[in-house]
Amino acid sequence: MERIKVKNIKNLITQQVSIVHEDDNLLEVAEKIIEDPKTRSVYVLDGRERLVGIIPVIELVQYLYCKYIPEEYISYHFPMKLSGETKARDIMLPPVYVRDDDTLEVAFKKMFKNSLEELPVVDENMHVIGDLNILELIRAWVEVNKHAR
Repeated sequence: MERIKVKNIKNLITQQVSIVHEDDNLLEVAEKIIEDPKTRSVYVLDGRERLVGIIPVIELVQYLYCKYIPEEYISYHFPMKLSGETKARDIMLPPVYVRDDDTLEVAFKKMFKNSLEELPVVDENMHVIGDLNILELIRAWVEVNKHAR
């Protein structure tokens, strides 16, 4: 598995990804996330359609429901916005991603290091071209091991 690259499992990667833009409000972010029940993160793009951030579902939930969650259990990374409407850029995390030439080992390391269940796949211009999630990585393992018999 350590030699298999993201591009080698292109047929398993989700092509329809959940994206929002930096200026989208939290309602727009939440609506995008619930469009697909498998979504675990939404990717934030700038005006030139380049990846600039990521919003994991758990981050959004903690932000939206922080007054109901005991403080010791909240792990979101950004302070509550005190004035004005909160935008995607206000709660996004720095982008974590893989490229076609990255190995699945690199993808796993990035997922676990950043506590993510999916990663965007980007091209050389930081345009999101797909989504690699943990289930797709399991599916890749199954495919490799089926053919190894």
